[in-house]
Amino acid sequence: MPNLLTDEPESADIATDSVQGVSRGITAPHGTTKARIERAALTLFVERGVDGVAVREIAAKVGITDAAIYRHFKSKAELAESLMLAIHERLTDLVREVGAKNAPFRDKVTDLVTDYCAAADDDWDLFTYHLLHLHHFPHLFAGESSSHVRRVGPISVCANMLKQAVEEGEIEPGNTQLLASMVLGIVLQAASAKAHLRVRGPLSIYAPEFDKAVWAVLRHR
Repeated sequence: MPNLLTDEPESADIATDSVQGVSRGITAPHGTTKARIERAALTLFVERGVDGVAVREIAAKVGITDAAIYRHFKSKAELAESLMLAIHERLTDLVREVGAKNAPFRDKVTDLVTDYCAAADDDWDLFTYHLLHLHHFPHLFAGESSSHVRRVGPISVCANMLKQAVEEGEIEPGNTQLLASMVLGIVLQAASAKAHLRVRGPLSIYAPEFDKAVWAVLRHR
C-alpha cells in the first residue's frame, strides 16, 4: 500500500492489479496518492456524475482525509476538469496522429477505428467518463473566456482529416464536420450501448464491423 503521507508508493514494485486498478494514474504516476485520488474520483464520477459526488466520499474511498485531497487539487471542480481534459486530449491526439500518417486514406480509416476502440478498452472508466459526462464541461470546449481557451476535439481533428481526403479525391465533398460526427458516432454509439450494458465485451472485437460501417458512410452517401 502507498504511504498516504507522501506521493510515493512504499515499494517500487507496484503490483499489476494496482497499476490496472485503484493505483493506476491518469495525470499522476502510477501508485502515487494523487493517482489513487484520481482513480477513486473517476470511479465515483462515472457512477453518479460530478455533482453527485462529495470530496469526503473520494477521500473515504482512497482512505485519506479531505485535507489530503486539497494538497493535490484546489477543488473537486479542478479534479473533475483535469480528468476530462486528460481523456479529451488523448483522444484528440489519437485522431491527429492517425491523420498525420503517411498511408492510404482507407488504411487511416481502419487505424482510426481500431485505435479509438483500443483507447476505450485500455481505460474503460476514463473513456466512459468522457462519453457520458462531457456535457458537464461546456466552458472547457465551447469557446474562449477569461479563464479557458477554446480547445479542438476529436471531431474537429477528424473533420480536418476528412477535408484532406476530399481535397485528394478520396471521398466526395460534403459537410466534413457532420461526416466526422457520423464517423466517430458509429463507435461512440456502440460505446454508449456498452456503458448501458446493452453491448458486451471489449469494443475492439467489434472494430471490423465499425470499420465497414464507417467506410460505407464515407463512400456510399
